Amino acid sequence: MFKNLFFPKPPLEDLPPQERPKTRRELFRQAFSNYWSWFFAINLVCYVFYLPMSIWTELSLESLLAQETAAFQTAPFMGAYLTGLAVCLFFTGPMLAGLSLLMRNWSRGEPCMRWQTLFGGMRRNFWQAIGFSLIESLMPLAAYSALRYYGSLGESAGIGYYLLFGFIALVVIFALLMRQLVYTLLVTYRLSFGQIIKNAFLVTFLELPRSLLTLLINLLPVAVIALLLWLLPAYSGLLVVLALAFYALFGIALERFISATFANRALEKHLNAKMPGARVDIGMASERVVE
Repeated sequence: MFKNLFFPKPPLEDLPPQERPKTRRELFRQAFSNYWSWFFAINLVCYVFYLPMSIWTELSLESLLAQETAAFQTAPFMGAYLTGLAVCLFFTGPMLAGLSLLMRNWSRGEPCMRWQTLFGGMRRNFWQAIGFSLIESLMPLAAYSALRYYGSLGESAGIGYYLLFGFIALVVIFALLMRQLVYTLLVTYRLSFGQIIKNAFLVTFLELPRSLLTLLINLLPVAVIALLLWLLPAYSGLLVVLALAFYALFGIALERFISATFANRALEKHLNAKMPGARVDIGMASERVVE
């Protein structure tokens, strides 16, 4: 590990074709081993954009613990918390665009200027990224309100509302799957806002099994933390601190790197392969230009 810090491996694009990775798994492993040590500094800078969310969550939890149990009502608390969360997440889109551009290059094995790529991606894609962060910030509040509304109607008005409840849940899951593509689409192609959403929807649908697998991998740390909180309630404070430390130091960059790896494969297969002059299998031994 320390040898790679001081004597890094050569970029994949500088290797002769016969020495480049032959499969996507090898490409992921080699690219990750080349660039993982830079995730920490990049992640710390990006976490600044999530500090308001962390502070708001901490204040909300403190107010929740301070309330009387008998007077506590879930709906008003969740409504207030998710409204504040939407405000906190509103400006995270440009950061995710810049980080996605950087991770797209690194997951291809392409060297780039780290800070220039990160902040340049933020600046060039600012307004479209703000649009996506607006959708992303409002989605938890809208999903909670819709699920709670149709769930309560299902208890009193019949099974038809449970079907609507299930449909809303599927929409939320599919939106999370599309999120793995939209920022890479944004920084890679010159498309309108609507075209990005359309292509993200189509490619996600065509790559549904791999998209679900990628989402499960990205949610694995959350599942592990939730399991530990359930098994070790006495250490909940320590576990929450460790979880925050993971996402502050490494987790955000890792999630974007995994998503960019999936997005590169899916977009090269379904978009680049139909564009003359575009490259496919970038960073691999089979890299070529579409005729």
